[in-house]
Amino acid sequence: MIEREFKLLLDANALKKIQIHYAFMAQGFMIVADGNPLETSKRDTREFKTLDGAAKFLFKYGVADFEVKLKTTH
Repeated sequence: MIEREFKLLLDANALKKIQIHYAFMAQGFMIVADGNPLETSKRDTREFKTLDGAAKFLFKYGVADFEVKLKTTH
């Protein structure tokens, strides 16, 4: 989902689970909302260099309750 869709779903209270995952291959972080990664307008996964950067992005949209997954394998 792109940022605009993310905002619309947030405004409608339609997102149940928001997580920040460590992206091992990119050595950074990505935001996952209800199992769907946040994407750029070109449909590439939106990557954040730091956990702090991903958290600031979520705070910008009023999200203060989210999970952090540093290891995504079970």
